Amino acid sequence: MIAEEIRSVFAAMAAAWARSDAKEFAQAFTEDADFTSVRCDHVRGSAKIALAHAQLFTTQYAGTRLEPTVQRISRLRPDIAIAHVENRLLRADGTALHHMHAQAVLEHRPGGWKILSFINMVPLPAQG
Repeated sequence: MIAEEIRSVFAAMAAAWARSDAKEFAQAFTEDADFTSVRCDHVRGSAKIALAHAQLFTTQYAGTRLEPTVQRISRLRPDIAIAHVENRLLRADGTALHHMHAQAVLEHRPGGWKILSFINMVPLPAQG
């Protein structure tokens, strides 16, 4: 049950992304959440997360889709969990733009599970 609830947070994020709805995207986060992007940009709070994504949805990520896959959920306490998520960012034609890994700390609050901290990473190319 908890895993389904946490997965639904990321599904809602993906649905908001597909609509380029930054305000709805940011609803997955707490008012005081920390968000670190793949470019190491850091913003604090759902309002600033919404603002940053509104800009992305009208520029470099316009028309893209986010496909999150929750790989693992670890419960630290009944109200705190860590989710390891693979994210694929797809262009409008379905081709891959980015493959990312994220780690999110979530807290269960009266309104449900919300993200307290989110770190998004792009893997380095394999060296060989």
